[in-house]
Amino acid sequence: MTTATIIETPVKLSLTRSFDAPPEKLFDAWLDGSWRDWLGSHGVVCLDSQLDARVGGHYRMDVRMPDGSEKSVGGTYRAIERPFRLVFTWNGCFTGGETLVTLTFRPRGAGTELTLTHEGFTGADMRDRHNEGWSNSFDRLTARLAR
Repeated sequence: MTTATIIETPVKLSLTRSFDAPPEKLFDAWLDGSWRDWLGSHGVVCLDSQLDARVGGHYRMDVRMPDGSEKSVGGTYRAIERPFRLVFTWNGCFTGGETLVTLTFRPRGAGTELTLTHEGFTGADMRDRHNEGWSNSFDRLTARLAR
């Protein structure tokens, strides 16, 4: 008799976007508290946030979704290498468990190429929802940096 073991491999999301801002300015936008204004899909409103931007420090964001429901997301900073790399856990109702986000910032002329890798999703549907959320966040960040 043959037995099969199914091993579910965590699903990963990778996005790359160019921004018209130097790496330092873009990097700082992730740690200066302004993320409460741009992080999340269109229509998401930050109600409260906490930020302890140091390795081992925690962040938390409570938001109101477009449908009126309230959600929270938070995590721990694993690496802060200004202005090149930022790594943090992402945990909340949006993922169903802890996942890992890695941001890399590469100078490109006067701007920056940002690559986001978000890994540890349990399925493609969760990854796809986060793809939309991160893409919307990048749009909102682009608008904020233009001000």
